[in-house]
Amino acid sequence: MGSIEKIFIALGTVNRITARFDGDQRDPAREALDKAEEYIEGMDDRLSVFKPESMVSRLNANAGKRDTLLDRDTFELLRLCVRYGERTGGLFDVTTKPLSDGAEESAKVDYRDLMLDEGRLSARLRNTGQGIHLGGIAKGYAVDRVAELLQGHGVKSAVINLGGTVRNIGRSERVGIRNPFDPEKIVLSLDSVDEAVVTSGLYERGNHIFDPVSGRPAVSDLASVTVVGKDGAAADVAATACMVSGSLRGISLLRSMGLEGVFILRDGGIFATKNIRERVKPIHTRRETLWKQDN
Repeated sequence: MGSIEKIFIALGTVNRITARFDGDQRDPAREALDKAEEYIEGMDDRLSVFKPESMVSRLNANAGKRDTLLDRDTFELLRLCVRYGERTGGLFDVTTKPLSDGAEESAKVDYRDLMLDEGRLSARLRNTGQGIHLGGIAKGYAVDRVAELLQGHGVKSAVINLGGTVRNIGRSERVGIRNPFDPEKIVLSLDSVDEAVVTSGLYERGNHIFDPVSGRPAVSDLASVTVVGKDGAAADVAATACMVSGSLRGISLLRSMGLEGVFILRDGGIFATKNIRERVKPIHTRRETLWKQDN
């Protein structure tokens, strides 16, 4: 079995996709990787808040004024954002862009102000000054779409790594979990196949996750959380929501969404949910450091 790899920058991160192939399947595998890169770069063009002509930038600029026309893929992603805002009780809120821009209050943060019109494939933010960004869902959504694309082109085995959001296709691989207190080191690993593995933590550009209710950077007992599940978008959303909620509420949230997780606490404690615990392997510590009870 051979393999070929694509490495490129999009969605604000380095993306690495490796496809494995048998015999004379190199050219179809290469074509599939080209399509995957094209799709992700297209997402970046549509969703980036740093590109003035992106659909998201236009939606933000039109806030409180007019509708913004979208393509079907972007519309479906925004519909997921509203759905997961409801499902997480607002712990995940796609309208926190004003907070990351330095706003000192959260009065204009409310996912329910993102209004969607399926008939016109359009969206509108209710109030001027509101804005969305998709950093808490875009990569998780993308790994699912790329997996579908690769499999649709006959790729049976691949590793999709979008800046640490990982999905293995067809063959189990070990996925490393970084130490949030020493990000150059891997502290844990877990085996994974045909599911997304998404990590969110304080080592990612500092404390970049905001509490939609307080309007301030999220402060909980968690230093990082890794979420595992069949749905990459759900795992990405849950990772963000857990960092806001903390471990106890986060465990309940994962259960309600049919997801598993590994929590690293600020005090150094490590907790893996029951159904994933045996798959988690410590790298520089003893297995006894893993909590034994799924509270």
